[in-house]
Formats: sequence, C-alpha cells, structure tokens
Amino acid sequence: MKFFSIYIIFSFIMTMETVRNLDLERFMGKWYVISNIPNFIEKNRSNSYDTYSLNQDGTIDISYYGDKNGKTLHLKQKAEVKDTINNSLWQLRITKPYIPFLRLPYKVILLDDKYDHMVVGYDGSTMGWIMCRDNHMDDIVYDSIMKQLEDKFNYKRSQFFKVEHDK
Repeated sequence: MKFFSIYIIFSFIMTMETVRNLDLERFMGKWYVISNIPNFIEKNRSNSYDTYSLNQDGTIDISYYGDKNGKTLHLKQKAEVKDTINNSLWQLRITKPYIPFLRLPYKVILLDDKYDHMVVGYDGSTMGWIMCRDNHMDDIVYDSIMKQLEDKFNYKRSQFFKVEHDK
C-alpha cells in the first residue's frame, strides 16, 4: 500500500509539465473562464469566473462563480502550492460544499508574460480551463492557445466549449 501511495504522489507531480516561475501575487485576482472541458459542476453554466486570494500561510483561497437557470453557484476551494520552485502545481480541495478526502491537482500549463490569459490542465487531457482577465478573448489568441494545447498537451479542440459571458 505504501508503494501505491508513493506512485500516486509521484504521478501527480510528474505527468504534465507546468509553467516556470509563476509569480503568485501577480497571479491573484479575477480570472474569467473562456472555455473549458465541462464537468458536472460547470456544464451549461455562463458568466463563470474564479477569484484567487493568497493567504499569509501561502495557501490560496479560490471562489468559483457560474450562472445556470437564473441562479449563481458559488463554490469555495483552497489550494496548497506543491511545487514551491515554480509555484504552478497546486493541490486543491473543495471547502464549500465540503467534500472530505477529495484532493485535486491544479496545474498551470500555459501563462502569458503579461498574466492576461492562462490554461489549467489536467493529466490525461481529460479536463482543462482556458482563462482570461477579461470576459472576452481575441480569436487569434484563443486559436494560438488551442494550437499549443493540441501540439504540446494532447488536447483536442473539440473537447473545449466556450463559456457565454453577458455581464
């Protein structure tokens, strides 16, 4: 059992390359979800975004908001930085609603120099989020990101669905 646990931790850290030298303070703030591979929480939601806040202990509070059927979902999460050299590999847990024992990887795999847009990837290319500081992303930038995701991370454009933003 101990070997299995070590393998899980090793594969969590080593399977998808993350960005180098992420500046946590600069990364904090509001990020709009431009496109994602929808999961059961985010499917058919609009106006989706996350806000990130760095805590004094180095953890990160994340609040997700998304609209569906006239109601806004607010999901609270907490992340712990696992790669303190590059700061781009986190372990996330959902705190509201609280889901015990659930820990998820959070990997920043693309980030532009201005911290205007980024991509969070998931091992096996099964989940992903393209995010931006604005609720709209230029088509040329979006296409460039999709090309990088296809070429470098084995994603397919057809996996991603754009999120509608009307506010």
